[in-house]
Amino acid sequence: MNLVRIITDSDTGSGLYAVRFSDDGPDEFTRLFRLWTEDMEFLYSFFREHEGRLKSGYYKGISIQDAVRATRYEAQELRNVFLDIARKGLVVEDTNLDTLFLPLDSRVYRMQELQKNKARGRVKKRWLRLYAIRFERHCYVITGGAIKLTQDMSVPHLKEELEKLERTREFLIRHDLLCQSDFAYLEI
Repeated sequence: MNLVRIITDSDTGSGLYAVRFSDDGPDEFTRLFRLWTEDMEFLYSFFREHEGRLKSGYYKGISIQDAVRATRYEAQELRNVFLDIARKGLVVEDTNLDTLFLPLDSRVYRMQELQKNKARGRVKKRWLRLYAIRFERHCYVITGGAIKLTQDMSVPHLKEELEKLERTREFLIRHDLLCQSDFAYLEI
């Protein structure tokens, strides 16, 4: 496991990083956006497998084809938000990493050390999630992401994302990476 810079401030180490779980694979940020925007086979397969959730509940009545289209659109919109942050800077008040990421547990109201967070798109009925560890203001490490069609995280692909969050948190603790100033000196 190693970390990849996505958007950073070289002076402070603030910014967005992503985990690369294998040496020969892409980082999670890159992998997810490729999966959600380019891999039609994955998207059709995923929505066929979870078709029951599309036909009932919150997303009632959406077809698989419309779900694929909506996912690609939402991913493009979410990627545009990150591009906007990269262009404008990390600390612009209207859109920044701290306005995009929220605590994973909605009952948490104050910052915790190496806090687990989520980001979601800004389109109606959004289901894409990016999961990350927050260090301090404007400093996050993306650990993964998913298409979330359920209210809780009890389905296997979401449990896997919780495990990746915890594995990454343990990795950061083990390597004594506990605040954003530690990132300023990394040779990533």
